[in-house]
Amino acid sequence: MNNSMKAALLAVVAGLAGCNGSTSNVPPPTSSVPVLGEGALQGYANGDTVSGASIYTNKDGKGYVLLSADGDGAATVIHVVDGSKGRRVPVASSGMVTLAYDRTQAVALTALSGANAAGSYQVLIGGKPALFTVAADGAISAGSSDCKLSGKVDFSVTYGGAAALTLTASGCGSAAEGSYKGLALASADTAPAALQLVGENGSAVLDLLAYR
Repeated sequence: MNNSMKAALLAVVAGLAGCNGSTSNVPPPTSSVPVLGEGALQGYANGDTVSGASIYTNKDGKGYVLLSADGDGAATVIHVVDGSKGRRVPVASSGMVTLAYDRTQAVALTALSGANAAGSYQVLIGGKPALFTVAADGAISAGSSDCKLSGKVDFSVTYGGAAALTLTASGCGSAAEGSYKGLALASADTAPAALQLVGENGSAVLDLLAYR
């Protein structure tokens, strides 16, 4: 094989590597947010369609911003990926969204663990009941209801006291079907619900109050 053929072959291999592995499939940021330290905050956000903001950040500046009308469940989830940029779900029709926070105050969350979170729960999804259990290791297993929830609460990964959550909904109606990433949390604001489970799947938001 001459040098020209070797060079051509190397170029093809490099191109295939770029297509198959080196190019990230992570969607680009669709929002800009203020950089914050670790903690949980509630307040208001200017720059989006709804202003109520709950903000959960880890020590690396990553986390989640939940936007909602006062008293309602989260309508928008911004997954903060590097401290100042995030992915808004659903994507805003106007494109890039820039947030500014106003009148924020610290929120005390109940630190979740296998000791206090393990047990049986029920939620309503689109009017359908879903029964599930959380094991001591955080595993979420579906119960006997037609609407099924499964996934995991990762007690070791936290954002301002909220635990990382993966959740899959099936048989719960087309609007809720899919796999979500987000947060599991508990505080005085979630009572009498034992847990709030909120996440996004890239196109939709799921916000659930779970009762024992």
